[in-house]
Amino acid sequence: MSEDYEVASAAVGQTTVNSYYLPQDREGGQRVLRYACDALRVYSQRFGLYPYAELDVVETPTTAGGIEYPGLIVVAKRYYGRKGGFFEFATAHEVAHQWWYGMVGSDQVDEPWLDEALTNYSALIYFEDVYGKETAEAILERYFEEPYRRAIEEKRDAVVAQPVAAFSPEDYGLIVYAKGALFFHALRQEVGDEVYFEIMRRYLKEHKYRIATPESFLAVAEEVAGRSLKGIYRRWILSVRR
Repeated sequence: MSEDYEVASAAVGQTTVNSYYLPQDREGGQRVLRYACDALRVYSQRFGLYPYAELDVVETPTTAGGIEYPGLIVVAKRYYGRKGGFFEFATAHEVAHQWWYGMVGSDQVDEPWLDEALTNYSALIYFEDVYGKETAEAILERYFEEPYRRAIEEKRDAVVAQPVAAFSPEDYGLIVYAKGALFFHALRQEVGDEVYFEIMRRYLKEHKYRIATPESFLAVAEEVAGRSLKGIYRRWILSVRR
């Protein structure tokens, strides 16, 4: 790591979380460490344990909000002067990728929704567990429901199950990140919390260090729920509202 960075560290169970930040962004570096530690605790409890001894969070000048790698996430420097808001959401999102992409692989080019939509919805779970249902409902509205309503109003709704190349940059966010996340929310409402989180734990267990597909996710969900979920899958992932 560059000598330009300072580092702050904390332990979550058997994992050391390191936050690497520039000296002028020390407060942001401390905040992102707290966000990452809280996210690691939430996801380990909800989905299954994080399996590695280390997780690094690094401040970078990336033009994306953040980027995921196994055991490491980067978060955009431009957020380090903020408190909460998208800084916290982006961190929670990238930490969730350690499960959905890092442990459970998928085709990120041709089936990007399978990791990105689930990761985005997992960030809502973080806010729900850390701050409560009222905060989670505000996140649901701001990042998922309002963007998707806009897509419908502007007649830009599209099938979620498409490759990255099928979307414009803005539509990719509206459809994959917002509408796709709403599929997981609808699934949770359909089956209830107990079954939903058992689906997530089983999905991780059966696909850990393997490549999942939309079909294999749906198969796990239906097996755990004990009934067909193809209708809700078609409605959110394969259909368009006009």
